Amino acid sequence: MKAYFTNLPTRTWLLLVLPAVVLAYPVGRIVVPAVLHAVVPDVVRTVLSVI
Repeated sequence: MKAYFTNLPTRTWLLLVLPAVVLAYPVGRIVVPAVLHAVVPDVVRTVLSVI
């Protein structure tokens, strides 16, 4: 399997990576702030917003 991935042409890598990036960007923009909001206490958010 590793040998198969190392021999892929650049165009194939692009076709594999581009959809992954397109899907990961909105997920990161939505999920990361939601997780931080759930984990970080309100006091810390208040102090950070003042700074």
